[in-house]
Amino acid sequence: MEDFNEIIYRLNKISNKWIPSHRRSDTGIGKTLEDLLGIKENNFPWSDGEDVEIKSIRKNSSSMISLFTKTPSPASSIKMLLDEYVYYSDENPGVKILYVDLYGNRYTTINGVPSLMLKVTPNKINIMNLDKKVYGGWSYEALRSSFESKLGRVLLVKADSRFKDGREEFNYNEAWVLEGFSFNRFIKMIKKGIIKVEIRIGSYPNGSPHDHGTGFRILERNLQDCFLYRKRII
Repeated sequence: MEDFNEIIYRLNKISNKWIPSHRRSDTGIGKTLEDLLGIKENNFPWSDGEDVEIKSIRKNSSSMISLFTKTPSPASSIKMLLDEYVYYSDENPGVKILYVDLYGNRYTTINGVPSLMLKVTPNKINIMNLDKKVYGGWSYEALRSSFESKLGRVLLVKADSRFKDGREEFNYNEAWVLEGFSFNRFIKMIKKGIIKVEIRIGSYPNGSPHDHGTGFRILERNLQDCFLYRKRII
């Protein structure tokens, strides 16, 4: 795995060039960048040895990015949610699922009825229904730890995108180092509905629930707003 200075050197060499995508899908921007930088994983060490997460986005993208995944506590939460708000998979009739997006500024409609939202308290974020029933949630301590372990330091690379002869091309012409995760900003963005929680609960053949990856997600262009310190390097 390369160190930070080598990564920056390679970024400068490829910047302001149109490069065909190495993969014909939305993930092509990340795969192409990783190939060009010669990294096999999505992180690399800084000079102090701490890992840096690399994120690549299309400029003015309306796509969302995962900050981290974290199952709500207690573990029984997902069973409670599945039991009370279940619907059935179109692809596999009879299989119980609950795939919904939850926000801190409004209730999400499930089965035609406004049902669940994120309730921010002084020390926790809860999943709550219209009757103020709480289905578990996440402590601030757990959320802070999850964010910092996944995104303690980020190299955010932005690219212009175009299609030529039916194939997407990227121009990686902007890069930022993001540091200093701001938990206060994170909480405010949840309250405003800028950060959402994707609930993805499925079920095993015996009917018991399975969390497919409850994730905290944000628009790609808003990722940098989670950090106090931002330095442009390209």
